[in-house]
Amino acid sequence: MFLKNVKNLTIIILCACFITSCNQSISYKRPQLLANFGSFDCNTQKLSARQYSQVWDKLRSGFCLDTIYSSRIDKEIEWFINNKAFVYRSIERSRPFMHHVIAELEKNNLPLELALLPIVESGYQPYAYSPSKAAGIWQFIPPTAREYGLSKNWSYDGRRDILSSTKAAAHFLGDMHRYFKRDWLLAIASYNTGAGNVRKSIRKANYTIGEKTFWDLNLPRETELYVPKLIALRDIIANPGAYGFRLPKMGNNPTTRFVNISYPIDFYTISVLSGLDEKTVHELNPGFSGWYFLPEMQNKLLLPHKNAKLFTKRFTKLSKIIYTNKIHKVIKGDSLSKISRVYNVSIKSIKVLNNLKSSLIRIGDKLKLPIEGVADNNNTVTIAGNNYLINDKTITYKHIVKRYDNWYKIAKYYNTNLKTLLSWNKATIKTKLKVSQKIIIKMKAPVLSDTDKIQLRYVVGLGDTVNLISTGFNISKKDLLKTNDIKSSRSLRAGKNLIISK
Repeated sequence: MFLKNVKNLTIIILCACFITSCNQSISYKRPQLLANFGSFDCNTQKLSARQYSQVWDKLRSGFCLDTIYSSRIDKEIEWFINNKAFVYRSIERSRPFMHHVIAELEKNNLPLELALLPIVESGYQPYAYSPSKAAGIWQFIPPTAREYGLSKNWSYDGRRDILSSTKAAAHFLGDMHRYFKRDWLLAIASYNTGAGNVRKSIRKANYTIGEKTFWDLNLPRETELYVPKLIALRDIIANPGAYGFRLPKMGNNPTTRFVNISYPIDFYTISVLSGLDEKTVHELNPGFSGWYFLPEMQNKLLLPHKNAKLFTKRFTKLSKIIYTNKIHKVIKGDSLSKISRVYNVSIKSIKVLNNLKSSLIRIGDKLKLPIEGVADNNNTVTIAGNNYLINDKTITYKHIVKRYDNWYKIAKYYNTNLKTLLSWNKATIKTKLKVSQKIIIKMKAPVLSDTDKIQLRYVVGLGDTVNLISTGFNISKKDLLKTNDIKSSRSLRAGKNLIISK
């Protein structure tokens, strides 16, 4: 009886092993990779000290995920082979950002395969939006974005900010790696579907023997394709010739660099000062939805090297004309909160401009304030042989009250303080708001213009409609559609950059 039981147990074990191996769908049809990734401890921090001529060489040196031969990966490789144009377009879009993404992954000692994740997520499109309300190259959904410190208001979305979103993605992926006991495939799966779903799938996994791996889990269809797609892309980058790819040259030295900005400045003026067309400035700094670059939201402006140098030189001269550099001397009873209310500037902007690490201020301190003004005798400026008007105008925007809106919420959304918002609308905190009521919001116009007509920029958000935008900017729907070459109201899509003529 005992021998019979042992024999039966052996058969069960062999069957379990056979079933497990079937679940793995192992295949050896694909070419061998140039290196056996995963055969060493992942330590990408060391790569920053090495010299590489091409970014592809650096990526390959930092590939850490295991080499896996699976029919599921075969299918994704076949998809990429049949969609080479998508891969090449994604690589082209990644050029200004790839080096900075790699640098952040290195800093956190993460596998460099993760630099390819934005291709899987969004094709490296900063203005990409998904039906699940995910945005940016890393496709953060709102709850995860808030959890990892990516703020959002009317004029800014941290999910589209390349530097901030990359830092958040690196932080999140590192957290998931630790949570799933150093299993990168589970960490990457959780990035797509959430740690809760992965954990639930692990609990439901019907195992007899062996540890639970990604390949044995019953996950959402999208996630089951997501991880193999990343590995497939990694394999192609590792050995492009074997799959019929010819990767474009991409030097390992960055083509863009960050410039620290202390004062608010509009994108048109940035374009004039940097000698770079405004569309490209927007594409390099996609975090902003309006026409102003706000240091309290993002204090690093990304520009090509040559343009960054030119911008810094010209901005230093122009700032002496357009900024009053008002100084506030701290007295007894002052706080950053009180000072921000008095001068209608945000606490964060005061801290950024004065390099304050905390909200602690002392009596006698002299604080610079980010207040923009124009000297009476300086209303024009010549840059690169062209004359520009220096504006000190404001733009009136109308916010349409929605359900659950209140004065505090509206003030925060438009990055202003409550006192100022109430004064714009001749209201008090006790004034009741009604759904569909129009609330006045005042914003700075661009500093420079070459005509009396002002052009603004606005990025369409989820939930925006032609009616909402045209009402807000007080322009006709017809003009809005015509100016932006939009055929009908139904063609408006989140992420679209609009031109608003005033």
